[in-house]
Amino acid sequence: MAVIADELRLGTRDRILDAAFDALEDFGLSRTTVEDVAQRAGLSRQTVYRYFPSKDALIVSLVAREEEAFIAGVRDAIDGHGDLGPALANGIRFVLRFAREHPLLDRLVTTDPAAFLPYLTTRGLPVVVRAREALVELLQPRASHLAPEALRGALDAATRAIISYVLTPSERSDDVVAADLAAMLMATLRNPAPDGDARGGASRSSAPRRPAS
Repeated sequence: MAVIADELRLGTRDRILDAAFDALEDFGLSRTTVEDVAQRAGLSRQTVYRYFPSKDALIVSLVAREEEAFIAGVRDAIDGHGDLGPALANGIRFVLRFAREHPLLDRLVTTDPAAFLPYLTTRGLPVVVRAREALVELLQPRASHLAPEALRGALDAATRAIISYVLTPSERSDDVVAADLAAMLMATLRNPAPDGDARGGASRSSAPRRPAS
């Protein structure tokens, strides 16, 4: 019975997220209300609040679910390549194309940027961290010669750059952008920063000392 109850809860949660997706497509983020979502899901507003305590929590969960679709696609794009460079380029190319074709992302970025962009920028750290760690997991087997933190640092920068290209598409083709980003990332991985710099600053022992007075 507990398994059935869990499945029902998950089913209701997905139903609410699907309804939120549809409402955002029609109304945009600013105009969509929890009542709109509840009506589309065929549920009461109180039921929606039982799963998501606020509209903001609902949007955060929807962004996280859509990110998982991106990650699944990147995984498929990378799986066909054993070498790190081509794997990176193919994964980046997938993200750029998928973002452009996504039925909701382009609509919100274009018509409701003030309300939506913070979920990917000023409040976007969870999105960056999830994408970065997924890339670390996917690419570590192809970069076993690298220290994990060197790979993580490079992929953190790459993730942020990819999000920037998603939000502000280039006039260049996806193939060119993906190849350039992959080449830059490979150059960084061939010449990783010293341990102190990889941690975000010079180590304590290498800091200049004040001359004795």
